[in-house]
Amino acid sequence: YYTTGSYTMSFSAENALSSGIAKVTRENSYVLYQLTGHGESSLESDFTETLDNSGVTMQDLNLLTTDTVPEDAAALLINDPQTDLSTLDAAAKTYLENGGHLFVTTDLTVSTPNLDALLAEYGMTRQEGLVIENDSSYYLYGTAQTCLLPNLSSNEITAGVTDGMHVFTPVAQGIVKGDSTDDLTLTTLLSTSSTAYAMQDYAQASTAEQGANDPNGPFNIAVAASNSTTGAKVVWVNCANLLNSKGIEYVAREYASLLIGGNAQLLTSTVNWMTGEENGVVIDSKSMSAETLTVPAKATMLLGLLFTIVVPLAFIVAGIAITLVRRRR
Repeated sequence: YYTTGSYTMSFSAENALSSGIAKVTRENSYVLYQLTGHGESSLESDFTETLDNSGVTMQDLNLLTTDTVPEDAAALLINDPQTDLSTLDAAAKTYLENGGHLFVTTDLTVSTPNLDALLAEYGMTRQEGLVIENDSSYYLYGTAQTCLLPNLSSNEITAGVTDGMHVFTPVAQGIVKGDSTDDLTLTTLLSTSSTAYAMQDYAQASTAEQGANDPNGPFNIAVAASNSTTGAKVVWVNCANLLNSKGIEYVAREYASLLIGGNAQLLTSTVNWMTGEENGVVIDSKSMSAETLTVPAKATMLLGLLFTIVVPLAFIVAGIAITLVRRRR
């Protein structure tokens, strides 16, 4: 209120009741450990509350102070690391080899060769370049072509992301998906349109024009890998802002709540897939505020001319014509 001079009210009882019923009927609870020590971003309440509604609690894990991932870990989260994993973090690799579960988001501007090597073992590598979307249906209206609204594939993992929800991946990089094998299955979760391209020299670019060396799409933005032999499951979203509430609010503004809800549900649905639990559904709060009708300045000028000049002149002309016709009679 002190910033904008206004406030919003919402009705969230439906979500609270649904979450409450789910909590008292749920048989199992899980722990999602978020890795720390590499400049990772911590999850904010928008995401932790959605996880909590599905029976998943968050705890921090620093592999510099322990050489193993705790036995009660349902999954491990590596969220936008700003430095690479070191050899001291071999526990993460061991955890996966023993059937662990990993959710990763990465920043295209941060070099993480050790983490990339780990992901490559599960058939996923980076598509160099910044993804630029040319299809307006695949990026947020009124924003840059890097603010992607990628296509959400329909599968077991994304089942909890219901119709009407959108997953938002601003400033993303593609993922090259390898071939599935007898024990490794790769599944696309998020993808761009075929008109997208990967800008290689994005750091020096002044426009969004495609260069001669920029490969064409479509690109995978999020991919899941599952190993039937070890039981390991890995989901990689090559977008640092997927779980960044403040970043989404800055870019999306009035759409932020809807988009954060979709991203939170994707994370929760993925953890449910990893743990074998049924997906719950996030029910958005209903706004109690009246929508404000905003008329663009151009439309205001045109309407003003219409009703103050054109319409009165039309009535005057019609009146004169009617008067002349009556006099002739």
